[in-house]
Amino acid sequence: MIVNFFKNKNLDTKKSKRNTINDEDIVNVTALLLEASSIDGNIEDSEIDKIVELISKYFNLERNKFDDLYRDAALIQKESTSFHNLTSKIHKKYSYSQKIDILEMLWEVIMINRDIDDFESNLMRRISGLLHIKDVDSGLVKQKVKDKLQI
Repeated sequence: MIVNFFKNKNLDTKKSKRNTINDEDIVNVTALLLEASSIDGNIEDSEIDKIVELISKYFNLERNKFDDLYRDAALIQKESTSFHNLTSKIHKKYSYSQKIDILEMLWEVIMINRDIDDFESNLMRRISGLLHIKDVDSGLVKQKVKDKLQI
């Protein structure tokens, strides 16, 4: 009975944390995804389409709402000299499981063209570290996306 109380309390905390996500949080995640799409020097339409799909689905956004947030994220990503500010905000705001979800989205964007270059691999190692994601979990997420995309 006491164990169930704490399990339910933990679930309530996760739900309430998810419910406190605001537009700035969505913009930060989108900007990080844009950074991942541009790190190899070539932003493909398929990467942008994947970002739109992932963010809209994950945050349950309608297209017109997402378009406004996307413009803000693109501006932040373009003007930013470092993605450390984004990862810092994400690390503070999101639970570990939500950060795993974000890492999975990043891998999906990177692998959409079925190729991972050295810049992309390096970026993902750095982001995983900045988000305090365990190496084993990062590897599992990468493999999950590879399996999903049949790479």
